[in-house]
Amino acid sequence: MLTPEQLAHCADDIVELYSQLEEAIVRDVARRIVKTGTMTDTAIWQTQHMQELGTLNSDILNNISKYSGKCESELKKLFEDAAVNATEYDNEIYRANGLNPKSIKVSDTQLQILEAGYKKTHGNLSNLTLTTAVSSQTSFINACSLAELKATSGAFSPQQAIVDAIKQVAVNGAEVIYPSGHTDKLDVAVRRNVMTGIGQTTGEICLANARELGCDLMEITAHAGARPSHSYWQGQVVSLSGRKGYLSLSDIGYGSGDGFKGWNCRHDWYPYFEGSTRMYDEEKLKQMDAKNIEYPDGSMHTLYEAEQKQRAYERKIRESKRILAAYDESIKNADDEAIKKAYQNIFNKESVKLKNREAELNNFCDKTGLLKRNDRVQKYGFGRSTAQKAVSSANKHYKTWSKEHNINNIKTLAEYYNVKYNDSKRYALLQGYVKAVNKGDISPLIGFDLYEIKAKEIKDELVGLKISNDINYEITDFSTHFIDRVLGQTSTSHEGMRLGTTIEQLKDSIANPRKISEPFFKNMKKNGKEYLDERIKITGKSCSFVYSVKDKLIVQATSFGEDIIL
Repeated sequence: MLTPEQLAHCADDIVELYSQLEEAIVRDVARRIVKTGTMTDTAIWQTQHMQELGTLNSDILNNISKYSGKCESELKKLFEDAAVNATEYDNEIYRANGLNPKSIKVSDTQLQILEAGYKKTHGNLSNLTLTTAVSSQTSFINACSLAELKATSGAFSPQQAIVDAIKQVAVNGAEVIYPSGHTDKLDVAVRRNVMTGIGQTTGEICLANARELGCDLMEITAHAGARPSHSYWQGQVVSLSGRKGYLSLSDIGYGSGDGFKGWNCRHDWYPYFEGSTRMYDEEKLKQMDAKNIEYPDGSMHTLYEAEQKQRAYERKIRESKRILAAYDESIKNADDEAIKKAYQNIFNKESVKLKNREAELNNFCDKTGLLKRNDRVQKYGFGRSTAQKAVSSANKHYKTWSKEHNINNIKTLAEYYNVKYNDSKRYALLQGYVKAVNKGDISPLIGFDLYEIKAKEIKDELVGLKISNDINYEITDFSTHFIDRVLGQTSTSHEGMRLGTTIEQLKDSIANPRKISEPFFKNMKKNGKEYLDERIKITGKSCSFVYSVKDKLIVQATSFGEDIIL
């Protein structure tokens, strides 16, 4: 038997090698698109395009050959180790029950199954990998053809058309083509093929061993996050002969692609003897399907759902790294300074996107308690040099952006992400501040540090007060837009600019309102849900403000003039 964890990680080293191959292919295609030039002369460009296409296939096949030898020896060792581990676990159970199992090293039957499983998986890998040469040629042709169409239409500059073509190739990555026509990313196909091959081979060896020793019952492993169709039979006992009172081989879908030992299945089995202690009781199995994983937004989900969400984050990170690698290669090979600058701009933007995606994944894993799987986000061709460039570019972008908005008290990108994911109230303030600066509601000269000081002053001075001393109208909070209106665009009257509203003006209007309007309603959205917010407008001597009756917060304020209530 192999544990679900062993099966989940068995393909890691193989995927690492094939990820290096994918990176080489993506860089190669990107480099050739750059070499085609900027399409200033369509006929010349088409000629260059065909010349590059002519050598692309042979170069990709050379790369495949280069990595195939390494993968073959790594795969053979993986199968041998997995078979030894699986049979040793089972043999201990057999010996404990008075049987004398053979070691795999002296069992012709088991060795034949091992060799057949290895050859099948190796053959599948070889066949799938060879299709990347075809898919990469198709990707190159499609990208260049679309670039030409964009440029000749006049809707895009030649430079922009080439920039977009490179991104398209990077997003697609190296793909494998199945006989059915279905395509998969290379690393996804390799992981699935290796995990499935290992699982099926060790499962068949354990089955042959059980039949040889006359063991009819097998207990199936269980793991949290199992797909719904597998959770039905995981942790149960199956009878190889189909005895009543137990699951049968057909019940668990043995031999089918979506059943036990099918595609990406992490379940295994081991000998069970009646009267023995079961590994999983009903309570344990029930807990594995419980909605006990809390997302950052507070919603509850099963582990299976959470792991699928994690996989989606990981795919986006791998995509960003492919794009960065492609543009890094493009920058190195560009002769034209204008297009090199365009590549660098995209590289900078994608660097920021990568850091944001990594931060989102880290936050999701931290909040849900899921294990961070670095092997699933690492693009092994995404070398240290490219990674350092990406980090440097993202930090530089943040420095420029924070300076433009005068965010002077969150000095680094790391601090920014710490605020974003670990201090929701402060991050909400930051979002409100940036939005106000961008809209021109407040001046960036104020700075985020003073914005926070003003927010604290509002909280200390206004929160807890009651409008006209009415307990139904207690102020419990305030919006960031209200902070903007308190600060205003100017402290003295200027045409076209809004005056700030002082705390003293507001306190007087709260205590001594001259008019309270009839309720009115505004469509609002909170936590993804829409609702009607009941509001009233309070008018005082020198200012007015809007109060949310439902949420009990001040949302807006308007000063009538420069006179301050003392």
